[in-house]
Amino acid sequence: MRRLALAVALLPGVADACPMTLALYADTATGAELRFRAGQPWELGGMTSHVMELALPDGRVLWGMITSNMGTSRDEGHLFSGCNRPGPDDAPLDEAQIAECRVWNGVVYALQGGTVSPLPFDTEKAPESLILSDLGRQLRYAVMEGPGDEPWDQFRLSGCAE
Repeated sequence: MRRLALAVALLPGVADACPMTLALYADTATGAELRFRAGQPWELGGMTSHVMELALPDGRVLWGMITSNMGTSRDEGHLFSGCNRPGPDDAPLDEAQIAECRVWNGVVYALQGGTVSPLPFDTEKAPESLILSDLGRQLRYAVMEGPGDEPWDQFRLSGCAE
């Protein structure tokens, strides 16, 4: 069923109209998939603008978010492993918990038509590509078995979730 949804999403015009909250991105070299979804109210505190997951080829799924300070700084991404994503009745992670389970953080850029820009808002059109700075290197040392298993820092729009 998932392959059918991806195939339909890649039909001309469908992926072009995909909002960020449904965007699927892939690292074609490793098969890693970056999935965005609409955030729940308890997930959108602390300047969180986007909620995401990174599905690794070995089946592990890292959870994460994109944050912004609404100033002139860049969007910053965070991925976590080894701790559960807080739910509606949970307190946010404290600094010690974040330090313990964060496996990546870095600047995230949208790339559309060769132009680098901030990420669009959640309901706006997903860009053709994302750059997650230093993702591969940080994951290599945090969660990968060895060199060569890590995704690259650029992910390309591959589809639109249902």
